[in-house]
Amino acid sequence: MKKALISVFNKEKIETLAGFLSEKGFEIYATKGTKKYLTEKGIEAFGLEEMGIDTEGIAGGRIKTMHPLLLEKILSKEGDVFEVVVCNLYPFEEKLREGINEPEIYEYIDIGGVTLIRAACKNIERTLPIVDPDDYDLFKEKYEKGLNKKDRFYFAAKAFEYVTFYDAIISDFFRKKSGDFPFYFNISGKKIFDLRYGENPQQKAVVYGRKFIESLYGKKLSYNNLLDIESAFLCVSEFEEPTCVIIKHTSPCGVASGETLEEAFERAFLSDPESAFGGIVAFNKTLDDRTAERVVSNFFEVVIAPDFEENTVEILKKRKNLRIINSSDIHVSDYEFRSVFDFILFQERMRETISPSEWELKTTKEASSAEIEDLYFALKVVKYVKSNAICIVKAKRTLGIGSGQPSRIRALEIAIDKAKSFGLSTVGAVLASDAFFPFRDSIDKAAQEGISAIVTPGGSIRDEEVIKAAEENGISLYLIKERYFRH
Repeated sequence: MKKALISVFNKEKIETLAGFLSEKGFEIYATKGTKKYLTEKGIEAFGLEEMGIDTEGIAGGRIKTMHPLLLEKILSKEGDVFEVVVCNLYPFEEKLREGINEPEIYEYIDIGGVTLIRAACKNIERTLPIVDPDDYDLFKEKYEKGLNKKDRFYFAAKAFEYVTFYDAIISDFFRKKSGDFPFYFNISGKKIFDLRYGENPQQKAVVYGRKFIESLYGKKLSYNNLLDIESAFLCVSEFEEPTCVIIKHTSPCGVASGETLEEAFERAFLSDPESAFGGIVAFNKTLDDRTAERVVSNFFEVVIAPDFEENTVEILKKRKNLRIINSSDIHVSDYEFRSVFDFILFQERMRETISPSEWELKTTKEASSAEIEDLYFALKVVKYVKSNAICIVKAKRTLGIGSGQPSRIRALEIAIDKAKSFGLSTVGAVLASDAFFPFRDSIDKAAQEGISAIVTPGGSIRDEEVIKAAEENGISLYLIKERYFRH
C-alpha cells in the first residue's frame, strides 16, 4: 500500500492534502502533533509508534523523527518507502520576531524536519518532498496528471531552497552574535512576487525577502520604485525635525525641514519642482491631511510615511495609481551587497553621519551656529546623492544638488545652475561634498556664488591648496575623516 509521512508545524491547509492522499489510497503516518490534528479533522492517520518508532524522552524530547527505521522508509532504493513526505519546520524566524532570545530560541532550531526533507530529496525518484502549503493544490493537480521527472525536480528544488533559507536565518542569528562578516555568504529570501519587469521593460525581475514593505494602497511596487524607496527612507531617517525628501532615480532632488510637514514639503518641492515630477516623496513624521492635499496636487509615484492621520490615506487615494507606503516596519540591514560579474561585494552600511563635534576647522573663520546646522543638514543629504556629489543648503533646505558627475567641479556647477534656474540665491548658503576636492577650482567657484562655509572629507594631496583657497575667499572650511561615495 502507498504510504505518506506528514510532519508539519504549520498545519495550514494540511487536512486538504491529507484528505486527498487518503482518497488516493495512501496510508498516512504522522508525528504526534500532526496525527492529533488530522484525527480531529476526521482523517485517519497512524502514529510513528505503529512502525515500532518510539523516541519519547530521548534527549529531553528533542529527538522525534531521527530514527533509522523512519529514515529507511524514506531513503531505501528497494521495497516499501514513503512516496510522499510532507514537512515544514519550527518557526525560528517568527520566534525571533516575537523577541525570544537564547537559550529558548535554540529549541526552535529544527533538526529532524530538515533531515526528513533532505532524505526525501536524496531519494527523489521514489520519494517526493512537499514543504510549502501553497504547493498542496499544485501537487494534487500534478498527481492527477501523473508526476514526471520535471515535477519531482520542482518539489526537490523548492525543498532545498526552503531548507537553505531556514538555515541562512539561523546562521545570520549566530553571525550577528559573533560580530564578524560571514565566512560563507548566502543570499536568502522567500519569493514574494514577480515584478512586471526589472530596471527596464526587457528585463525579467522578482522580489525576494523575508517580510515585505507594507503597501496601504496602489499598484504593486516596481523594481525602480523599490530602489527609490530605499534611498528616500534612508535619507529622511537621518533627520529628527519634520522633514521631507523627494527622490528621483535614487538621488535626492529636494530635501527640507520645517516647523510642520507641510512647510517641509513645500520647501523641498520648490527646491527642484522639475525633477520632483514623478518622483518618490518621503516624510519622517505622521503625515497629516493638509500635507496630503499638497502631495496629491502634484504627480508622485510613491508617498512614504511612518504613520497617517485618520483621513490622510483617503485623501492620498484621490491621486490615481499613487502607491502609499507605511515605513514604520521597514527593516534596514547593517550590511549591504551588490553583484560584480559573478562575485558579491559585501560591506557595512554607512554609519550615522559624522557629527560637527568631530569636524576639524581648517580656516581662521569659524562658521556660525546656523551655518553649522546647515552644513550638518547638507552632509546628511549628500550621503544619498550619486557620486560625485555636491549639496548646497540654506536654512535647512537644499538649493541645488549636483550628482553623478565624473568631475567634482561639474557637479558643483550643476548644483549652482539648478539653484539659479529656480530663482534660489546661493549667497550665504553652505556646501557639502561627498569626497575631497582634488583642486581649488571648486572652492573659488563656490566663493564666486556666495557660499560661506564648506564641509568635505580630507585626504587629497592638494588639501593644503584647498584650505588656502578657502582662507583667501573667507570661507569657513571643515574637514572630516569619513567619505560618503555612493556609486
